Amino acid sequence: MPQQRLVIITNLYPLPWEPGRATFNRQQFAQLESEYEMSVLVPVHFVEWFKHFRQINQSDKVRYVPYFFLPKLGRRLYSVWMFCSLLIHSGLWLKRRRPEIMLASWAFPDAVATGWLAKLFRSRFYFKVHGSDIHLHGQQPARARQIVAAGQRARGIIAVSDNLKCDMVALGIAKDKIQVVYNGVNHALFREAATRSITNPYLLFVGNLKADKGVMELLQAFQALRQDYPDYLLVIAGSGAMHNEMSRYVNLQQLQQYVVFLGNVVHSQLPGYMQHAKLLVLPSFHEGVPNVLLESMAAGTPVVATAVGGIPEVVKSDISGKLFAAPEPQLLTEALRIAIETQWDKQAIIQHAMQFSWQKNKAAMLRVLEQN
Repeated sequence: MPQQRLVIITNLYPLPWEPGRATFNRQQFAQLESEYEMSVLVPVHFVEWFKHFRQINQSDKVRYVPYFFLPKLGRRLYSVWMFCSLLIHSGLWLKRRRPEIMLASWAFPDAVATGWLAKLFRSRFYFKVHGSDIHLHGQQPARARQIVAAGQRARGIIAVSDNLKCDMVALGIAKDKIQVVYNGVNHALFREAATRSITNPYLLFVGNLKADKGVMELLQAFQALRQDYPDYLLVIAGSGAMHNEMSRYVNLQQLQQYVVFLGNVVHSQLPGYMQHAKLLVLPSFHEGVPNVLLESMAAGTPVVATAVGGIPEVVKSDISGKLFAAPEPQLLTEALRIAIETQWDKQAIIQHAMQFSWQKNKAAMLRVLEQN
């Protein structure tokens, strides 16, 4: 029996010039390759697409689509612009492909545009939500209405946490359409012993350097923490819009010797940094279920994170980390002090993380895609 054709549309996917981007989606989709004839369409802002045009290698497996829109202007129309961009660039390809299933991974504008494409090409339509796509876009009435309409059109919806499912139900999406499927971890990768490259004890941040990741609050908390732990370093893996502001703060506070900016780190190299960190810190303002927390726990390293979104569903304070109420420097500093002084059981943390696997994720995904 021939495999069904599945087309996934998402802006959250590694790019040739940014290979560490959204590796959790690449890992999840890879689990489905044995079950479907699968392709991924990745909308990329047209400026970036043309800038890196020579690095793009289009194939039937992965296609990068120039997505035409004007940043911060007419955001309610982003779904229309994405739909038109996908149709102009890959409409004929989709017609030849004739996908039985179309899956979007991000609510707005990806899921909205994918729902329209699925109707046009008579495909079964599903989408997955991650956190900010609901927490932020769901607060804007025009965008929220489009997300709810996509939910009505979809045969099934995947949420990465119970908290996110509740938020979607509050928007007006039918509860019985939404299935909670936690992301997984490559346990073999994060448990394999890696060489230590940083001799000092250190705190680790991994993620996009954005204001809503709490990166400035992290720097302020680290500065306060240094009074009691002068040998500690803060190691930051990632890039983003806040890098320059963070660098200015580091220079102003004369922290150059104590804050290490690694830039983007290849996913396969993260276990080495995570295994030897004292703590992984994620003081976000809002989240779904960040994979960096699951990966840190798989490496046996406790986490300190804001108790937002689905984070309390996966981090247990008596086993795998310390949660604090809000991304405020004083609260974060106190949480870090407590976590540093706690005697954590590395094997218990690893055992706790074992419940989050890509095998379980695959089985749950298939139940959603095949039973509706």
